[in-house]
Amino acid sequence: MRTRTVVVFAAVTMILTGGCIDESDNGDGNGTGLIAFRTLNPIREGLAKAAHSRSIHVNPALTGDTTTAYTTSFMICVGDVWVSQQEVRAGQADDLEWIRLTPVTNTEHKLFEDYTFPPVEIPEGTYMSIKITFRNVFYRYAQLVSDTAIAFELLETMGSWTDACDPNDTTWARTNYFGPDGNHALGSDALFELVSGGEKLGGFSIEAGKTAIVSWRLGAGVTQPCTTYLIDQNSNRQWDCGVDRMDFVCPPEALYMWDFVVAYE
Repeated sequence: MRTRTVVVFAAVTMILTGGCIDESDNGDGNGTGLIAFRTLNPIREGLAKAAHSRSIHVNPALTGDTTTAYTTSFMICVGDVWVSQQEVRAGQADDLEWIRLTPVTNTEHKLFEDYTFPPVEIPEGTYMSIKITFRNVFYRYAQLVSDTAIAFELLETMGSWTDACDPNDTTWARTNYFGPDGNHALGSDALFELVSGGEKLGGFSIEAGKTAIVSWRLGAGVTQPCTTYLIDQNSNRQWDCGVDRMDFVCPPEALYMWDFVVAYE
């Protein structure tokens, strides 16, 4: 995961169908309940959506040495999602017991807010951790400040902005492990290390006859976009990943990339 000023892209499944497990509840606490996993993008709700109705195959030209835009979403590839009743903790190994929510590993990119997660039946209990995998390459969606009908689809990687980008890259970024202490990744010693203390999962309960609605929110719930300055390093008026760079000015509340909100019905 890398940080550019205050915008973090951690290094969020196209179509999820849950594996079936025993749906019975025999009254001894060994029943099952539903988890409805959702994605929310509050920023896009307040901006023009027409420019993001489909993939942009050819970006418009940049407006100059610096192009001023709003970051509104990300087209990313989420491979798999798991949940666990155990806690992710820095300094420990990934020996948690995970329940996989995805029947197959996804390999396609999609706008964050366009993901769908059908309800999945899982055992009753209190769940403290979520594990999510991402492809290494992704696309930032940005709308021109002077004309929000004009949008850019900017290729990036989960590494440094100086890394070369290949749209055909099929490698995976480091897995994201969300828990009560924040977002973690496995270090070179195969132990969890804290990456972002603010990207926390407070936990959620699964009970028979109830649905836990876990909303995964882009921008941790902020509604105003970051102003994104696209710096044309080689002055060719095109976005070149690994050559050009970005600077950001964000609202004070825009501190984290993700958060989770839980409700029940």
